[in-house]
Amino acid sequence: MNHSPEFNDIIMSLDELVSACGQERQWVIELIEESIIEYDVPEREQFTGYQLTTVRRASRLSRDFDASVPAIGLILELLDEVEQLRQFKRQSERQTPIIEVEIDSIK
Repeated sequence: MNHSPEFNDIIMSLDELVSACGQERQWVIELIEESIIEYDVPEREQFTGYQLTTVRRASRLSRDFDASVPAIGLILELLDEVEQLRQFKRQSERQTPIIEVEIDSIK
């Protein structure tokens, strides 16, 4: 998992995560079973702010689109891919000089 350090400052248990996201415990467990979120500290079954952010995004998708847990996993994966492609595009635009050619000068 590659995420910003500012999301690692919060450490919480499963019960705290459930409470913070406002969903049912079983729903959050389904997210874990579908590998939508993982324990950030597996040996102590703890989560960080990164997982809380993911669970809150998943909760909004569930609420707004009435999406099932497997569908939420797919949607989040596709949203991450779109963001990666946007970052790649921004990087390539900064690195690649744009060459403009006037068509009249080619004749």
